[in-house]
Amino acid sequence: MKNLFLSAIVLILISGARLYSQNQTAPRLYSHKVIVDSVLQTKAYTYLKVKEKIKGIDSLQWMALPTFQAKAGDVYYFEKGLQMGEFQSKELGRTFNQILFLPFLGTTPEISEKNIVPAPIFDTIPKNVAPQIIHTVIVKEVIQAGGYTYLRVKEGNEERWLAVVKILAAAGQTYTYDDAAPMKDFTSKELNRTFSEIYFLAKLTYVPTAVNNTVKEEKSKSKKTKEADKITIAKLYENKSSYAGKKVVISGEVSKFSSNIMGKNWIHVEDGTAFSRKSDITAIISEEVKVGDKVTVEGKITLDKDFGSGYFFEVLMEDAKIIKK
Repeated sequence: MKNLFLSAIVLILISGARLYSQNQTAPRLYSHKVIVDSVLQTKAYTYLKVKEKIKGIDSLQWMALPTFQAKAGDVYYFEKGLQMGEFQSKELGRTFNQILFLPFLGTTPEISEKNIVPAPIFDTIPKNVAPQIIHTVIVKEVIQAGGYTYLRVKEGNEERWLAVVKILAAAGQTYTYDDAAPMKDFTSKELNRTFSEIYFLAKLTYVPTAVNNTVKEEKSKSKKTKEADKITIAKLYENKSSYAGKKVVISGEVSKFSSNIMGKNWIHVEDGTAFSRKSDITAIISEEVKVGDKVTVEGKITLDKDFGSGYFFEVLMEDAKIIKK
């Protein structure tokens, strides 16, 4: 009788596990797993020589990302990047026959924006070093392709093409960047076009557009917006389709802050409300905040935003700004 009872319990547990697994959505997994063999650091990039097992055979390749801390033996995951041939690094004084440029790596097999590197970039300027030339440009055209964003920009009367690891950019925006050397006759296989000259950059800095209104007008406008559009996170998710493309205001606490991901700062805000287990909103901002800050954030709502490489958001607040901190 005891054995019969135990057997029945085991069958119930097995059946429950099967039912649970059938009701779960399988997580999206990265297709590549690599182990770091060696690391080369420069101010702009981290170069990794990595080992990946392909069809049972160890394969070595070089990859480059915006500067972050890595060491031999680290394990990372990724989906895709921009493969470049005959890439010359002036900082290292060497040419790579093939190198893969990536905007980030995953630290776990599951694709999630919570488990990515590189970490935030902290600029340091050594003493007794002449400052680099800073260029200020206005975006005239944006082309998104794979892991890169191509920008046709204008500085004074001169136009040029820039390329940077994927960022959110739009025509009319203003950016600054350090002086860089151009690459001649670069062919993009994804775009099927050749750029006679293009500048590959590790970092672009967004410059908020100056508004020629008085401080009084700005405060009045902000107050009016908050009164008209202030909502809770629960209400946003419950009625998300009605808010698509509209500006809203949400007050809450910063539960996560990520700096310089795709050229912008990303925050998660919680206000104590939830709908269908969704209790936070992701907002893309230019300001610096820290976890625990009480903020009021304003921005435009976009639904089902997919940036590729694991960046998918059911609800996202874009072009956001902190209007109270």
